[in-house]
Amino acid sequence: MSPEAIAIAAADINDERQTLDVTWGDGHASVYPLKYLRAECPCASCRTARQEAKSNPFRVFAAGEQAPIPVVVDVEPVGRYGIRFTWKDGHQAGIYTFQHLRELCPCDACKAARKPDATPYVHGIYIPK
Repeated sequence: MSPEAIAIAAADINDERQTLDVTWGDGHASVYPLKYLRAECPCASCRTARQEAKSNPFRVFAAGEQAPIPVVVDVEPVGRYGIRFTWKDGHQAGIYTFQHLRELCPCDACKAARKPDATPYVHGIYIPK
């Protein structure tokens, strides 16, 4: 990926649509639903929870545990390479690097360019090999 492709030219949270709108240095525009970004948090605990959900789709939240809340309270830059969100549920551990954000782009062209997930699912349920 070229340096321009992972350089943010402009970014804004759209409160009405609940999206992060990004224009990249190469002119590509990405619109990320906040719910999607919260679900794709790159921190270690969220990555572990996603892996556990793949192996056990019937996981039940423990007492006192709450579902992630995809409402942004604050956004801050992290160096020249990423951003960190503070979510309404208090979570703020994930650093979304610009490269990771670009790789997550939900537009049809970017989705088509990504490799499909080879994980075996039947009707949304993970079937381990």
